[in-house]
Amino acid sequence: MINRDKIVVGIDAANIRHGGGITHLSQLLRHAKPKKSGISKVVVWSNKETLEKLPDKSWLKKKKTEILDGNFLMRTFWQSFMLSRELRKENCNILFVPGGSFTTSFKPIVSMHQNQLPFEYEEIARYGISLMAFKLIILRITQTFSFKNSNGIVFLSKYSQNSLLDSINLKRSSLKIVPHGIEKRFFKKPREQIDISEYNQSNPYKLIYISSIDYYKHQWNVVEAVSRLKKKGYPLRLDLYGTANPKALARLENIIQRFDKDGEYINYKKEINFNTIENIYHNSDLSIFASSCETFGQIIIESMASGMPICCSKMSAMPEILKDGGVYFDPLDINEIAQAIEEIINSKDLRLSKSMKSFNYAKNFSWEKASEETFSFFKQVLESS
Repeated sequence: MINRDKIVVGIDAANIRHGGGITHLSQLLRHAKPKKSGISKVVVWSNKETLEKLPDKSWLKKKKTEILDGNFLMRTFWQSFMLSRELRKENCNILFVPGGSFTTSFKPIVSMHQNQLPFEYEEIARYGISLMAFKLIILRITQTFSFKNSNGIVFLSKYSQNSLLDSINLKRSSLKIVPHGIEKRFFKKPREQIDISEYNQSNPYKLIYISSIDYYKHQWNVVEAVSRLKKKGYPLRLDLYGTANPKALARLENIIQRFDKDGEYINYKKEINFNTIENIYHNSDLSIFASSCETFGQIIIESMASGMPICCSKMSAMPEILKDGGVYFDPLDINEIAQAIEEIINSKDLRLSKSMKSFNYAKNFSWEKASEETFSFFKQVLESS
């Protein structure tokens, strides 16, 4: 018999190694109050680097396992043959797998859908015949198996849930939509906008695109769209930030060389420190996001909270998050991207009204709420199991 006030949750974070996965897990744990859901202890297994980025809490036990510092095959071996024993040793009642894929026979399990790429063949096709395309297909197979065998699944948006339901029969699983949160440091009230004519070459209108450089992010289309506007005389500067897929970066750098070989108005700034990223938003004029495949779009709510005007892809989950708080475009259509940017920079009233709407929408997202709903879902799944 399980003591419902002393539930122990195990978290398999073996495959949480960088980017949004670490951000989600660290923020979830940092803002959690598990005792409200009758959870007395949380045990996390991962590699040393990931565990160091997680908060220290009296109820949180971080278990470093050297084999998890290894490659994919080593991590899979640990999940298949060692994880169940570890869970029993720690008296865990339920397992959470934020990475989405598992091989353990332990039950019950709550998994999480954070990666839309493996479930959209059009996006996989952008990688051509490559190792990455092969990895995405394998990931689709492993995650399909995992989701079908999950007792509960956490989704980040209605879009991601409906998309997965179109691909997989999930009748045996409990489903829960829990959007990401946003930290208070990002919030800054929208400022009064000034006419584009008041900007010049020495004080340009600053555009930013913060995201990993990859085929489904379409940074090269944004570069070409901005270059067209620059030729029309608009005083613009575009800064791109993010880690890069090497082949996608090569394509981006070729496009930048083609349109701005001297680096006068387009710059790739590489990755930035997440702990100070809000300064980039607060010191820029317009946020652009041109992805065609997202389960959520964390960059969008960071831009919304920062009080920025936003030009955004109309594909995937973005309209669900941003609603009518931005100007949309087809990320595959360079003309549409240029028209959207031109529309918003030409109207200071449009910029202010859109940024005020998106800023107010951002207030609905919080890590406290995300944590509470996630931990309550663990208890719900455990009780129904």
